[in-house]
Amino acid sequence: MIAKKTRDMLPAKFEQLINESIWDGFGETITGAEYKARVEMVKGKIEEEGWDAMLVFGDCYRMSNIRWLVNYRTIDGVYPQPEIVFLAPGADPVFFLPDSQIRSAHEESAMKYMGDDIREIRGELSKFLADYNSKKPLRKVALCGYTYCDLEIWDEIKKGIPDADIKQSQMIEYYKSIKTEKELRTMRRAGRVADIGAQMLYDVIEDGITEKEAQSLVYAAMFASGAHSIAFDIMVQTGDNLLSLFKRPTDTKITRGNIVMMDHGCRINDYCSDSARTYVFGDVQKEKVELLEKLNRVFETGLEQICAGMTGREADAVIRAAADKEGITQFIVSPSEGRLGPHGTGMDPEEAMPIIGPDSDDILVEGQTFAYELSAIDENLTGVRTEDPIVIHKDGMEPLTNFPRFSYKP
Repeated sequence: MIAKKTRDMLPAKFEQLINESIWDGFGETITGAEYKARVEMVKGKIEEEGWDAMLVFGDCYRMSNIRWLVNYRTIDGVYPQPEIVFLAPGADPVFFLPDSQIRSAHEESAMKYMGDDIREIRGELSKFLADYNSKKPLRKVALCGYTYCDLEIWDEIKKGIPDADIKQSQMIEYYKSIKTEKELRTMRRAGRVADIGAQMLYDVIEDGITEKEAQSLVYAAMFASGAHSIAFDIMVQTGDNLLSLFKRPTDTKITRGNIVMMDHGCRINDYCSDSARTYVFGDVQKEKVELLEKLNRVFETGLEQICAGMTGREADAVIRAAADKEGITQFIVSPSEGRLGPHGTGMDPEEAMPIIGPDSDDILVEGQTFAYELSAIDENLTGVRTEDPIVIHKDGMEPLTNFPRFSYKP
């Protein structure tokens, strides 16, 4: 069934791709000189903060800190692939990663523009830190990526600089949250590919297709349309599965008279799209449709009113006021820490900044991107979600995915 649908449906998409020019300008446009400028900027900020050095952690699943600095990503899912970039004022960066990746890092990364000092992380990190510390004391060291730094690597850091005062920092997270126009062009391409995935789901919704089968067809459409890799596991949910905020697709069959929700995205040149759409299939209970319509009105209020210069708290208040007006505040699901759903996005589908929430003093900056996500679950009814990756402008927010937020499939 899947193979037949792929054969039948994908060829029509290729003509659409040509018309939309998704393949135009397909290559990454960030130069080695630009990566070097990022590193020099960060080193200057390290000095301004009075730190002696900074350690930047990443791995194959949370790779954006490293990728943003030195243009390298380790291989997903092989075995633990921790990475550290060491930055200090007046010195070239040093890049630590597993031995199996060193050759390709020399060939592919931007380190060639910055001294090309690449070393094995498990055998050399602690020794390097100890040697550096003996020549130039490391008393105050910042650590970016601290929320997911492996205990294995933390032990190596402490072994090398046991007496250093290690400070948690989100300096890299902040600067990479603000995108250049080159980065935004790539994110827009990833958004257009996600829209094709959303169209594919609309096309294949029919009585009897399972969530898993629909998921496979959406993957096929996005990869045929220029996606380089997945951003996260696509979720297709229907029926009672909609009562779970996040759930992998199952063998549950999609049937007329039900709502279908998909949360999906892809990566192009390691920049993500992250979008969610809820579809109405056939004659669906009126109250379920109304929940989706109300959620979409809340969502659109945020699109119109949230802009650069607001704090994360003020942006959160806009959404909450709109939800109160629609009478659905009690159904808005908070994925974490009391926040309503919006989260940073860029090279990783979920990034640390900006924070949109009731306790956030983050000031939204023009050019920042985040995934504007809202979910509502009424335990006695159903669950619905709408999400777009967006870029913040001084006069509002620009969605980077544009498939209709309300889709009715007869």
